[in-house]
Amino acid sequence: MRQQYQRRQRPRHWVLLSVLVVILVLLLSAGYLIHKATKPLSQDQTRAESVAKKAGHLTSTSDFYWTNLDTTYYTVVGKNKAKQAVYAIVPKTGNDVTVLKQSAGLSRNAALQKVWQHNPKKVLSAALSMFNGKPAWQISYLNKSGKLCYLTYQYSNGKVLQQISNI
Repeated sequence: MRQQYQRRQRPRHWVLLSVLVVILVLLLSAGYLIHKATKPLSQDQTRAESVAKKAGHLTSTSDFYWTNLDTTYYTVVGKNKAKQAVYAIVPKTGNDVTVLKQSAGLSRNAALQKVWQHNPKKVLSAALSMFNGKPAWQISYLNKSGKLCYLTYQYSNGKVLQQISNI
């Protein structure tokens, strides 16, 4: 009688073990796919930080932004040798790096506060980039009706350079 009971228990262990193995394989596969999908951006970030450290004389970095409207720009936030907080805007080509003191223009928080005056449903991104040859905050958001909108603020004075609504 005990042998029959033990035989019934074994299949349950195999089923449980099989389910756990399938779950483990799915988790590992998902992790691999996520890593593979984000690898190009990680490589671009590493390259942009390296260029910013060389051309912009940054000694440390603390944040990274990426914009891709007409041209791809990577912005590295950090400190220079004089311990000043700066932004280094690096074009995808790596040439003509623009370095700006954070104290010389509109902060990210100030730009976001201006956007919140439009009562957005959700802010999607806010990144410092170049717009018509000038540094500018490019912010995308969803308005109350869920339509995509863009606002571009000039870095030096906060002036609206472009506003696109209801896309």
